[in-house]
Amino acid sequence: MRDHLEYRRKNAAKRCAICDGKFGLIRHYSWRTALCSKMCVDRFKSREESDRRWLLRLHAAQQTVAVAITGFRNKEATQ
Repeated sequence: MRDHLEYRRKNAAKRCAICDGKFGLIRHYSWRTALCSKMCVDRFKSREESDRRWLLRLHAAQQTVAVAITGFRNKEATQ
């Protein structure tokens, strides 16, 4: 729903980035992202942490594949 054109214009700054709720008297911010409550801040940080873990696993898999490919190429070159 956040991809709708309505949110890309003027209403994007008037709603929470996580739950799409309206802001109260206090806005919480995390990395320049406006959030409506401490609960949304916690959800944002946990989502950020899970993304970081996923990217680290992806990077490790890429490194493993790169090492396997270079090892295979080195074996071919020596034979």
